[in-house]
Amino acid sequence: RLLASFPAMLAYWHHFSRSKKRIDTQSGAASHAGHYLTLLHGKAPADAHENALNASLVLYAEHEFNASTFSARVTTSTLSDFYSAITSAIGTLRGPLHGGANEAAMELILRFKNSDDAEKGIMESLSRKEKIMGFGHRVYKDCDPRSPVIQQWARKLADTSERKKLYDIAERIDRVMKREKNLFPNADFYSALVYYFMDVP
Repeated sequence: RLLASFPAMLAYWHHFSRSKKRIDTQSGAASHAGHYLTLLHGKAPADAHENALNASLVLYAEHEFNASTFSARVTTSTLSDFYSAITSAIGTLRGPLHGGANEAAMELILRFKNSDDAEKGIMESLSRKEKIMGFGHRVYKDCDPRSPVIQQWARKLADTSERKKLYDIAERIDRVMKREKNLFPNADFYSALVYYFMDVP
């Protein structure tokens, strides 16, 4: 019941908090992703967008014992109520090293004019020993098996010249990180592009 309510709750809050607009929370969409995107944008999404978001939700759900899951389990272990456990998980997810990672990855991608500029900028950041968000994982040590799946969706959604440029920048950053640090992109890196291409704030 709570999972079914989340898309409407989130979209309603988004519109009301920004413009005081009260939206109808019925969409007629057949999936969580379609329902959410319809309420967010006020129209049915393109099939590619709905399928990409559905894929992303499955990939995130398939992950194992991450920080927000751990928070929910700790809260539950005290015999607290279900809603408090979910609230604990959301609070943990809000952190920049967990749910905020894809936002940070998108900010990184948007810093560069083109892929050559990205390589130069990443090399400078590495020389200053700065953390590059969206790479490596605390559980997955050799690769994040979710990343190639969401990368394919990012490639599919890069359907305009401007979007293609952003995808090329991301791919170059990916190659530089592999070459220089032997680090792989986690699910958040290419998810950033997918959400950006779907106009999810």
